[in-house]
Amino acid sequence: PGVWAAIAPVCPAPPAETAELAPNALNLPVHFFQGGADPVVKPDGVRDWAKRLENLGTKVEYTEYPGVGHNSWENAYKDGSIFTWFAQFKRNRFPDRVRFSTSRYKYGGAYWVRIDQLTPGTLASIDVKFAGPNRLEIATSELNAITLKLAGHPKFKTNRALDVTIDGAALTAETADALS
Repeated sequence: PGVWAAIAPVCPAPPAETAELAPNALNLPVHFFQGGADPVVKPDGVRDWAKRLENLGTKVEYTEYPGVGHNSWENAYKDGSIFTWFAQFKRNRFPDRVRFSTSRYKYGGAYWVRIDQLTPGTLASIDVKFAGPNRLEIATSELNAITLKLAGHPKFKTNRALDVTIDGAALTAETADALS
């Protein structure tokens, strides 16, 4: 999710197993485009995805074209309007909150968070947010080690201790550019 500023899926058909990765889109605005009469990708499934992401706090827009089949890209790209939508976003390298789930080392990080130890094939997740300057709240599941690359984050100062609450346990750490 930290690669793009926003995404605009057109008549998308995500595999069922990707539902567990929906929290990764927290900081990624999404605009769905869907044909209302699409016989290949049913609108109900796309509406469900839009609602799922919205319920998770993702900024979501949904455009459905009544009577349009699987060629909804013709409307989405008409007059370059999709590019106008994209132009309003800039990738945020340092969001205040990162939610990230993965079951593979290959996809081990997002933004300033990296999962360093997990059981391959088992979904590992982290939800980390700045609760204030140099104050982090972290919740994890099914992982054993993380690295937080905090250098450059506006809420992080290297000359101050970092207060961390991780899975309910409080600790204070001397700071560096990264915390493992």
